[in-house]
Amino acid sequence: MRARSVWVTMPTDGSDPVALVFPGQGAQGTGMLDPVSHAPGFAERVEHMVDLLGFDPVASDDPNGLNENAVSSLLTVVASQSALALWRAASDRPIEGVAGYSVGQWTALNAAGVIDEASTRTLVFERARLMDAALSQAPATGMLAVIGIKAETLSCLCADVSTPSDTVAISNENAPGQVTLSGTLAALDAAEAAIRAAHKPKRLVRLPVAGAWHGPFMTPAVAPLTARLDRLSLAPPVCPVIDNVTGDFLEVPLDRARLAAQVAAPVKWMQGVRALIEAGATEMIEVGYGDVLTRFGFFINRRVRHTALHPMPRVA
Repeated sequence: MRARSVWVTMPTDGSDPVALVFPGQGAQGTGMLDPVSHAPGFAERVEHMVDLLGFDPVASDDPNGLNENAVSSLLTVVASQSALALWRAASDRPIEGVAGYSVGQWTALNAAGVIDEASTRTLVFERARLMDAALSQAPATGMLAVIGIKAETLSCLCADVSTPSDTVAISNENAPGQVTLSGTLAALDAAEAAIRAAHKPKRLVRLPVAGAWHGPFMTPAVAPLTARLDRLSLAPPVCPVIDNVTGDFLEVPLDRARLAAQVAAPVKWMQGVRALIEAGATEMIEVGYGDVLTRFGFFINRRVRHTALHPMPRVA
């Protein structure tokens, strides 16, 4: 029996139930907080972020600093928390469930009442530091986005090109034919060459990240993150929450070790969106800055509506 069977959604305004989805890093920019600057509690969120970082990333003269793990994580969460406050002030639609992509899973847990806002930001900051520490122990690593090749095909290819010292594997299943790989730079080079030689990808893109996230190189961060969660009070969720690791709903009571394991496990985003839709959600609302999850959703299931509250401006 799936954990979602214990949840009952009671509509309050006659509208169809929705699922709220919270983005991960990648859309950060100097103006990403502007659309939500009028949200209740916005100033307090920014002040706390500045206290954690020791500087104001939005006011910084170094645009590259926005891509630092701790900075982009906190900016992403602050944008989503503020967007959620605005959405709640304007809507009482029933929520079928919540999901978050990578760091967004912690925003989703916050939205479900598991962790309060400030504790979420502090935890996300510490999570980023633990991830950075794990990368410092690893060889040179990175990530590669592959569009137009099935995940099953890429999984076999990664196994073929990996060696004991240079490994590559799937780190994110975003949508049909949209997959991310993570591994050592040498293994990524081998994977890219093999993909170009044997397949016809629509696109191959090296991602501007610090290293291989959501894979075995993040394993050193799991134990200390679990210990940090053991010291944190977690309330029962008020609505179902999708688990990136399984692509299904988290079981209740929540397993802290499972929550921490997310940092080193592939993100099964496509499977999670399908679980929300199967549970009854008729609209997926991306709560935060950007529309990456909305665009993924269009490829996952076009029969439901996918909406981004604050999409990125399009450049002509």
